[in-house]
Amino acid sequence: MFKKILVPLDLTDKHGPALTIAAELARQGGGEVILLHVIEEIPGLSEAEVKDFYTRLERAARAHLEGLGASLRAREVPYGCKVVVGNRAPDTVAHARQIAADLIVLTAPLFEPKRPMAGWGSMSWKVSWMAPCPVLIVK
Repeated sequence: MFKKILVPLDLTDKHGPALTIAAELARQGGGEVILLHVIEEIPGLSEAEVKDFYTRLERAARAHLEGLGASLRAREVPYGCKVVVGNRAPDTVAHARQIAADLIVLTAPLFEPKRPMAGWGSMSWKVSWMAPCPVLIVK
């Protein structure tokens, strides 16, 4: 059913359940998983000022994604990795459009009853509103 599943990730270890679900959906449907990390751009700085900084971040992000990709490879799920510099939510949605994603699977913050509005500014909330395809939010 889902042939191209986009999984936006940061560099934390909280995405295991989302990655597991994406892998199983891809495996069942004969699809692939695309791991995406968007490095947040620092506005107002020249490219010369941040070039080495972004290069180091990109290298670390690629290594992290490839490490996660190993679990997909072990499950015999085809995958790809992409690292971009930009704005997380809009660039995630743009990448979903660019690759014609059938589904986006992402991690969301847990609901806090004492602060019910806290998650409204989260990446998962923003992507779910802007996405060109279905979004599966995993907690």
